[in-house]
Amino acid sequence: MVLLAASLAGLFVLGAFLIPWLEARGATAATPFRLVYAPLCHQIDSRSLQYESHAVAVCARCSGLYLGGLAGLLLAAGFVVGRGRAPRPLWFAVAVAPTLIDALLPRVGWVGLPNGPRLLSALPAGLMAGVFLAIGVYDLVASRKTIRSRGSSGPGAVVEEWDG
Repeated sequence: MVLLAASLAGLFVLGAFLIPWLEARGATAATPFRLVYAPLCHQIDSRSLQYESHAVAVCARCSGLYLGGLAGLLLAAGFVVGRGRAPRPLWFAVAVAPTLIDALLPRVGWVGLPNGPRLLSALPAGLMAGVFLAIGVYDLVASRKTIRSRGSSGPGAVVEEWDG
C-alpha cells in the first residue's frame, strides 16, 4: 500500500511539472489540469519554477514539499516501514524549520528566498511528511489485518469498526 501511495504521489508530482511542458508545446488541454493544483497552492507565477516561460502548477515551496514527500514515501517503503524504525517528532520539527523560517522572513520585513533555495528549504519538511505518511499507511493496513484475523467470518460474527 505504501508503494501504491508513492505511485499516486509520483503521478501527482509529475503532473505539476508536466503541465508547463505541455503548455510550452501549445497543448491548451493541459490548462484545465492546472485547476487540480489550485486549491493546494497560490500558483503565483513569480514564486514558481518556470519551464519555457510557463510556471509549474505549484510554487517553488510546494514543489519542494511534494518532491520531498515523494522521496520520503519511497525511502520509507524501502527502509523504514514495517521494521519498527520511525523518525522522532523532533526530526520533523527540525526538518520544517527551514521552510518555516523562509515563510516568516517576509512577515518581519526581510526578503524571502528566491525560488531555487525556497524549493530546497522545503525538501526536508516534505521528506519527513512522506515518511510519516508511509508509516501511517503501513500502520493502517497492519491494524486492519490484525482486526480481521481476530474476528470470525461465519454467520453471526461480530464485525469490528474497521471492517465497516
